[in-house]
Amino acid sequence: MFKTKLNYLTISCVCLTFCLIQLAQSGVVKSPVISEDVKEDFEREARLETEEFLNAIFTAQIDFFNKLKQSLKPDTKRYKDIEVFVQRLEQAKEEKELEKKDVMYWETFQQFNKSPLLLNDAAETGMTDEAYQKALTDNGFKELLKNFFADVAVYFWKMAKASGKVVETTMDEYLEQMQSSKKLF
Repeated sequence: MFKTKLNYLTISCVCLTFCLIQLAQSGVVKSPVISEDVKEDFEREARLETEEFLNAIFTAQIDFFNKLKQSLKPDTKRYKDIEVFVQRLEQAKEEKELEKKDVMYWETFQQFNKSPLLLNDAAETGMTDEAYQKALTDNGFKELLKNFFADVAVYFWKMAKASGKVVETTMDEYLEQMQSSKKLF
């Protein structure tokens, strides 16, 4: 996944930004490396981007599974499992607190990780393998995956840009301080 130099740079910028924030918060660095304003702006932007990213994923999965559910008989186990899955995703999407939203999604993912919603079990779906595969395809499974990977890429790019902005602003502030005090190092 991270095979290009740009991907390595993106991950490095994000990690550096988080490390600088953690060092400043933990008191390891005596004078703040990152100003409070820059830190608050980054945290606000990161929270907003993360919330938008999660909600986009929730919406896409809700739409897909609601379509898939229509291909199933209402009395099947898979139909009922999908109803519960969609209901939990809708609750997570409606949650305003980001940490709770993240936990709700993770718990839902973990629970349904054991239930193969995308794999056919004739006893759960009432369908043959071919019929279930067709239902997945007809209801947009390939588009769901393609859009998911695109959303992940966009999210990482936005986070890398925000991290780069923090590094740039922090370096500018540091260089200004150095210039004003005429100390080189």
